[in-house]
Amino acid sequence: MLHIKKVFLTIFLSIFLFGSLLNASQMDDKTKSILDLGKEMSNMRDLLGIYTSIGIGVRYRKPKNRLLNGIKEYEDVLNSIQSKHNDKPIQNSIIKSKKAWKPVKKALMTANSSASRERMRKEALFIHANIRSVIKELASMKAYLLSKIDAKYGSELNAAIEIGASANRLSAHYMMKMWKLDDPTIEKHWNNGVKIYTDSIRTLKASKFYSNKKFKEDLDKTERVLIYFKMLANLNSFAAPALVSMKSNKSLENAQLMTKIILKSMSK
Repeated sequence: MLHIKKVFLTIFLSIFLFGSLLNASQMDDKTKSILDLGKEMSNMRDLLGIYTSIGIGVRYRKPKNRLLNGIKEYEDVLNSIQSKHNDKPIQNSIIKSKKAWKPVKKALMTANSSASRERMRKEALFIHANIRSVIKELASMKAYLLSKIDAKYGSELNAAIEIGASANRLSAHYMMKMWKLDDPTIEKHWNNGVKIYTDSIRTLKASKFYSNKKFKEDLDKTERVLIYFKMLANLNSFAAPALVSMKSNKSLENAQLMTKIILKSMSK
């Protein structure tokens, strides 16, 4: 009888521990997917910026290679999330995202030295008009997964992610301004990017993380980049596109470092 009780106890503990490990694994999958989705929101805007910089004639950091790598990265992340999360809202967003992505990818692939500038200008306007549908689904999946994790610092995590995405948004729209693309919505999206960036900084400054020396250092650096972008909007001449791209990439790096600090606190 005692032996039977021990067997049942062993089975129960095994099931309990397996369930705990499974839940932890699922939580890790959700958290990783949230970070991946946030990064792809930045990546989408970066792809627009890279395409536009190629049209302008910038050769900073092999833009065509970065464009191709960014396209592959997005598709890899989307396929990974599709396989990891069976939730209906996620699967629906995947379907919508892939449908919206197909014509955008086709337009992005027209970036090359032999293409006429006029054709690339038209494609850039098309990308700008349609890439938002892709980003909308990325944001929808991110919001859904954030609602499903027990994230004590969910708003702070989201703010750090949005800083990186907003930096690339401002960089891309600045490139479009520089190219003088005929799109009346550029100013609206620029202002929205500044607002999201500003609100995200305010959220993080009010958080407990701002007392962390490294976190404060990273956040202050991203704020200096925002000040730089706001200064650019008031200039009558354009800054070097390579410098603009470098600043936005640096802000993205600092934002990613802040997310690591927040995640470390969430795991305790």
